[in-house]
This record gives sequence, C-alpha cells and structure tokens, in this order.
Amino acid sequence: MKYFLVEGNIIDAGRMTDGIMNEHMAYTRAAMERGMTFMSGLKADMSGGISIMRVEDADALQAYLDHEPLFVHGIQEYRVAEFDVHYINNAWDC
Repeated sequence: MKYFLVEGNIIDAGRMTDGIMNEHMAYTRAAMERGMTFMSGLKADMSGGISIMRVEDADALQAYLDHEPLFVHGIQEYRVAEFDVHYINNAWDC
C-alpha cells in the first residue's frame, strides 16, 4: 500500500451548492468506510481540505480524485504528496 497527503485547494467557491457538498461528504464517507482515508478535514482558513489516504498506488488515488465531486464541479484542485510511513502513534484518539 502507498500513503499520500492530499491537499485540496478551493479554486471557485461560487460553484458550491448544498447538493454538491452533500455529494462530497458522501463520497468522502464511503472512502473512509473502505479504509482508503485515515483522516480528512477542512483547513483552518477554509481554503480547502487535507486528507491522509492509503491506496494501492498513485493510479488508484488519481482515479478517486478524478471522480471527487468538488473536482468534477470545478470547485477544488488537488496537490498530492506520497510519503513513506515510519511511525504511527496508536494512542491518538482524533
């Protein structure tokens, strides 16, 4: 498995609707239920989001992001960084 930090950056907030936000939340929830997303949330300045994800490879992540509702509707773009996990603090209760 590969690990990625995914930074979403809002490029057109004016396109956001309640329906699109609901699609986004359902899509994110489904990825969490499949074990693909470890954690996800909004940046403090509300300019996008951050996710830590585990997938088979970069192509699988790209396929996921290509269908992410905020991307599909031209609201958010992504910056992705693959990283190697060296340590995990199992005591964290986020």
